[in-house]
Order: sequence, then C-alpha cells, then structure tokens
Amino acid sequence: MNDYDFMIRSTIKSVVAIVLFMALLTMSSSTTTSAVSHDVLEFIPMKNSMEFQVLDVVRAHDEARRRRLEPYQLCLVCKCCAGTTCSTMPCCFGIDCQLPGKPFGVCAFVPKICNCTNCTSSSSTP
Repeated sequence: MNDYDFMIRSTIKSVVAIVLFMALLTMSSSTTTSAVSHDVLEFIPMKNSMEFQVLDVVRAHDEARRRRLEPYQLCLVCKCCAGTTCSTMPCCFGIDCQLPGKPFGVCAFVPKICNCTNCTSSSSTP
C-alpha cells in the first residue's frame, strides 16, 4: 500500500464518521423536540400592559420652560437726509432668507420698518 491509497482511505473514513455524527445529532434533536412539544402546548405573547402617554402636567411644564422666540429684528437710528436737511429716524431691519436671485440659505438684513419717507417732517440734526 502506498501513501496515496492510505490518504484516500483515511479521507473516506473521516467523511463517513462526519456523516454518522450528523445523523446522530439529527435523530437526538428530533427526539428532544418531540418530548418538549408534549410538555409545552403553545407560546402566547403577553400584551404590553404599559402605555406611555404625555401627561398634561409634563406638557405644561415643558411649555413654561421653553423659550419663545420672536422674529429677529434689529432697530437702529438712521440719518435721513434730503438736500442739506438731515433727520434722525428709527429704522428696523429683519433677517430675510428668501432673497430673489440668491441660492437657498443665503440670508441678509433687509429694511422692514423705516420712517424715512419724509425726511423734512422730523427734527433735524446737523
């Protein structure tokens, strides 16, 4: 007998041993399953008895702590000049993020309320 025949025979023995071992495992697991199935009839999932809800007390507490934000506005004093007459007027600017011709996300301060329509009506400052 040469080395080649010896390797073939040992490989065949190993394969047969693995097949027998797998058959033995299959038979033992089926007998275990049948024994357990007689003891346990079925599994019934339990209903979750807890339901989570936001309580009115918690909601009121959160609203009291929450910052209320107003639209951002910056009011400055501007000089309004007509010819040689200059007047000091309040001018308020707000943030505008929907500018025509600009990409999304570009924002700028734009005048919202400026009392600079009639510069001669207010008190003048040199």
